[in-house]
Amino acid sequence: MKRVLLFMAIIPILMLLSGCWDRYELEERAMILAISIDVTDDREEVEKYEVTHSKGDFPVREDQKYYKLTAQLAVPGKIMLGPGGGETNSEDTDWLLVTYGYTMKDALSNLQQELAEKIYLGHIQIIVVSEEIAKNGISEIMDFLRRDYEVRRSAWLMITDGGEAQDILNATPPIQTVPSLYLSNTLKDAVRFGKLPKEFLGKIWIDFSDIGVDAMIPLVKSMGDHILVHGLAYFKGDKMVGKLTPTDTGAILAIQGMNPAGYSNVVETEDQSGVYLIKPQRRKSKISVKLVDGEPKVTINVKIEGFVEEQNHVNDLSKDRLEELEKTLSNYGEKALSKLMKRLQQDESDILGIGARVRAKYPKYWHEKVKDDKGWYEVYKDLDIQIHLDYKIRRVGMEWK
Repeated sequence: MKRVLLFMAIIPILMLLSGCWDRYELEERAMILAISIDVTDDREEVEKYEVTHSKGDFPVREDQKYYKLTAQLAVPGKIMLGPGGGETNSEDTDWLLVTYGYTMKDALSNLQQELAEKIYLGHIQIIVVSEEIAKNGISEIMDFLRRDYEVRRSAWLMITDGGEAQDILNATPPIQTVPSLYLSNTLKDAVRFGKLPKEFLGKIWIDFSDIGVDAMIPLVKSMGDHILVHGLAYFKGDKMVGKLTPTDTGAILAIQGMNPAGYSNVVETEDQSGVYLIKPQRRKSKISVKLVDGEPKVTINVKIEGFVEEQNHVNDLSKDRLEELEKTLSNYGEKALSKLMKRLQQDESDILGIGARVRAKYPKYWHEKVKDDKGWYEVYKDLDIQIHLDYKIRRVGMEWK
């Protein structure tokens, strides 16, 4: 009995002692902070490594992509972890490596062959995909990212507005020692200030997987040493079919009832007596779906409260003029939102998830008439969508008299 008790006591101790058997020190990891993905047509001039396959043995399809993958690796000893000073710049804290492959994993395997340390994707902040790839479909890229357990769902996925995705990683802002952290914070702050919806990688995966919903992904443009948040890229399935400007993005956020409101609106009164810059403060939206004569009908009611930021040509903001301005804002906003909604319907991109609402509320109609995403697009492009906007001005600012 004593031996049995001793054995039972030793077993838990041995389990505790084995906790670090598979550890990796920071210096033993090649920590990738960001990757950009482009395609190249000049396959003959690119050196092909025989890592995952022998030369000429890869089963190349007619539409096979050949990826150009740029990885931004951290240099641990050079990254300042606290608010210290010094002359360290972004060129000292990161290392850009370029590799190629027929698939994402093929490219990363080739990259691993060039590194002594084991590649680690757990600290990846951003994934940048070129517009060319996005228009042809990103299903292969999304499949790789979903399968790799190290990739964080909180990472940001971006689409370039023209140019190469590599240009985004080449941005080296002087106010941040780690460029990828600056790029990530740019999107986080855009969400915080109401400039973008919270479309991080995990949310995009949900939109791609859900029936009756299409994804929208932040659109960025390289400005040399920094990036410009240029709106949103919207998708039909896994293919990019259009772009939303920052003004359009604000309209989408209004339809969704997202707060805070980040974009101001310029409006001229109907009598052309004044031009105003109006800043929305609070937004509320309700999307209602009903079956009328066996067909879905959608009504979107949007309420916005805002204040006057600036006025030109006039100095009068009487009660009558404010009421006229509210009427102008409501009419102008309704037309703009309806026009944008028509464009999304023509491109067959349901980024508002109206199809998911119809499927959830009327499952019998969905299974009998719609059945799948393809059937929904046929219904969606001719769907009756009515948008109503009620705009109220709550503050006009201060004046010195």
